[in-house]
Amino acid sequence: MTSYASTNNGKEADFQKLAQTIATSIQKILQNVSSMQRMVNQFGTAQDSPELKQQLHQIRTYTQQLITDTDNLLNDLNNCKDRHLKIQRDRLVDEFTSALTAFQAVQRKTVDFEKNAMRQARSTTVPKPPGSQSGSYNSSSSGPFEDNFVNRGQTQAQMQEDIDLQALEEQERTIRELEENIVGVNEIYKKLGAMVYEQGQVVDSIEASVEQTSVFVSDGADNLKKASQYQNKLRKKKLFLALILAAIVAVIILLIVWSR
Repeated sequence: MTSYASTNNGKEADFQKLAQTIATSIQKILQNVSSMQRMVNQFGTAQDSPELKQQLHQIRTYTQQLITDTDNLLNDLNNCKDRHLKIQRDRLVDEFTSALTAFQAVQRKTVDFEKNAMRQARSTTVPKPPGSQSGSYNSSSSGPFEDNFVNRGQTQAQMQEDIDLQALEEQERTIRELEENIVGVNEIYKKLGAMVYEQGQVVDSIEASVEQTSVFVSDGADNLKKASQYQNKLRKKKLFLALILAAIVAVIILLIVWSR
């Protein structure tokens, strides 16, 4: 008995340690989401910069991994049986779900901003007019200075075009990554919903079994009471029959004695 209690205490201590780790991770996720929200709000302002976007990317990647790790830890709490531990686990699931919702909101806001920025960049990109390439320029009508100036201008224009193209590709990559992250978090949502549903089914089954056992116990007590009543009645009947038989025997003996 002592060994069983010691085992239970050990399991609950492990549960509480894991639950504390999960709670700390959830708080860290919420803090990161708050920082991400501040960064996104700076987009399009004087504080906007490539460094800001890089910092946002780093904290987003870290938070995404933290979410995945926290989800795996919650799965380890899925087999708790004690009711008070299950209530604590459900509270952690609710808090984690709220943190996921906040993270998804800032992710979608970032996606919207990146898409708008990409549309604006594409709309302001002016295609080169025909004949603007270096081969179309008539060098025979100008001197060496003009040729050098034109070539340098065309090189700078090509470099700027390459930079703009790289920026568009980077925005497209960022959008794809954000959308993939959103899909990944949606999958975690589904897992959490299934976890809560299955645990609810188990609890309902346990409560139904307890209620059914209570009914069986009640029915058993009634049956025992009825059996006791039947036994008392049978005992009285046997006693009554024994008295009648004794009276008959006594009458027979008296008749025999009287006849003699």
